[in-house]
Amino acid sequence: MRNGIVIIFMLLSAVVFSQGENKVDAKGLKQGEWKKFHKNGNLIKVGCFEDDKPIGEWKYYYDTGQIQRKMIHNGSVTYSITFYKAGGPQSTGKYVNQEKDSTWVYYDLDGYKIASDYYVKGLKNRISYVYYQNGKVAKEVGYQNDFEQGVSTQYWDDGKKKKTENYLNGALEGKSEFFNSLGKRSISGFYYHGIRNGVWLYFEEDGNTIKKKEEYDKGVRIDENKDEYLEKEPLKPINEDFLNPESFGMPR
Repeated sequence: MRNGIVIIFMLLSAVVFSQGENKVDAKGLKQGEWKKFHKNGNLIKVGCFEDDKPIGEWKYYYDTGQIQRKMIHNGSVTYSITFYKAGGPQSTGKYVNQEKDSTWVYYDLDGYKIASDYYVKGLKNRISYVYYQNGKVAKEVGYQNDFEQGVSTQYWDDGKKKKTENYLNGALEGKSEFFNSLGKRSISGFYYHGIRNGVWLYFEEDGNTIKKKEEYDKGVRIDENKDEYLEKEPLKPINEDFLNPESFGMPR
């Protein structure tokens, strides 16, 4: 996987022309090689401008000196690869007119693909995926213009369903179901504009025998046992904080 990424960027790399560092022409346009440094003297970034526009390969560095990012500028299209301090790839993707475009892929420290998103003009569209290290899908959810839309499914690491839910314009809407590690239904209920609504059922391990029933009216529990402790949903959403999409934005 890593070798393939390296080969792609070697093929895309353009020659960097040096005309002296940090120069502007008579019109005030940046030309030639430009560099910027961290406070400790280590290089932050280096690359070339042509008529104030970045061209060819640009490199960005952590303050400790390790490569942080490489970008290949080719007109309105920019290819990007970010790296962990340990050296492996963290994300790959491209920008069109400085906005994320097409497929972006994210990796963990061991080089395994952990997530992928698809962008159109900087907004998530189509299906986004989160993966286990064994390559199986952990979560898939549809997006439309950066909002969750349609069916979202989470899976156990053996491929069995863990949770299904529906989204409308970024909010939970309609039926949701949870499944235990045996693939049997454990909870079933409905959402209305992101809050519980209607009947929620809790099942025994066999997935058929009802052990508990709750009823909601737009988030307010109204059944006869409404004063009892509300059982929390046993399955938390998969943690995606590691993606930190802000760290993969277009450098300025």
